Amino acid sequence: MKIYTSAQMREREQAAVDAGSSFEQLMENAGTAAASDILQRFPLPGRCLVVCGKGNNGGDGLVIARCLHEQGWQVDIVFLLGEQLSELAELNRQRLPQSGRLQIMTLQQLARQKTYDVLLDGVFGTGFSGPLPEKVGQCMKALNQMSGTRIALDMPTGLNCDTGQADENTFMADITYTFAAYKPAHLLTQAKAYCGQIVCLDIGID
Repeated sequence: MKIYTSAQMREREQAAVDAGSSFEQLMENAGTAAASDILQRFPLPGRCLVVCGKGNNGGDGLVIARCLHEQGWQVDIVFLLGEQLSELAELNRQRLPQSGRLQIMTLQQLARQKTYDVLLDGVFGTGFSGPLPEKVGQCMKALNQMSGTRIALDMPTGLNCDTGQADENTFMADITYTFAAYKPAHLLTQAKAYCGQIVCLDIGID
């Protein structure tokens, strides 16, 4: 079992890029691997909410959104931290299809929703520490009260990757996809309750 801290994960990503991969390819690998697992769990097209941050965790979520849409899913996307995205996240936003089955939603529109098959948390990933911003905390609280399978990418939003410290409104995942390696919080007793089933996915990083 490989266990990487947030800093070690960044080093391993850079090493993979230095060896001939690219950050773009790693994001594509992460998103397609997660989408493949979701599609195995949900053989029939359903309805998915993807809540994105502005960084690469959100970019992973956008790759998943595209993959699910290609398989007939209805996908709703919320940009929780605004629409100024990282370069790679923006690249994958531009790759989203123009389709009635894919909708960009506001928080106000999200507040009127009650049920999804899958609720996907792609806000902070391994880069979070400290208390959640109020808007993010309130969104996570609302997601925790909605019906559907809750899935976190790398780390539930509100949970510190290295220490396992959790905000009071931390996303309560049923499944957490961790990429390339487990993170320290995945193995800490006080953090496991937020992670649900932890699935480690190969994305081309040693």
